[in-house]
Amino acid sequence: MKLFSLILSVLTFIVSLYFFVLKIPYVDTFDEIIYVSLLITLMAICVTGLIINWSLIKKQRNNRVILFVSSTLYSKKKK
Repeated sequence: MKLFSLILSVLTFIVSLYFFVLKIPYVDTFDEIIYVSLLITLMAICVTGLIINWSLIKKQRNNRVILFVSSTLYSKKKK
């Protein structure tokens, strides 16, 4: 579930950043200001989701090292 939340936060941040970059040069009316502010709020929520799930990324990196170190594939075989 945390992996799904992390992937969803990243994808949503990328999509909202794309629409933010497209819309920012054309902000003229109050409606467009509200739209851009909602995009900024959505990006802030996505950043919060990334910070919450950051431990998942660090945990996966540590698991790889432990699996490599504890692997018996390269150990010497006794005769």
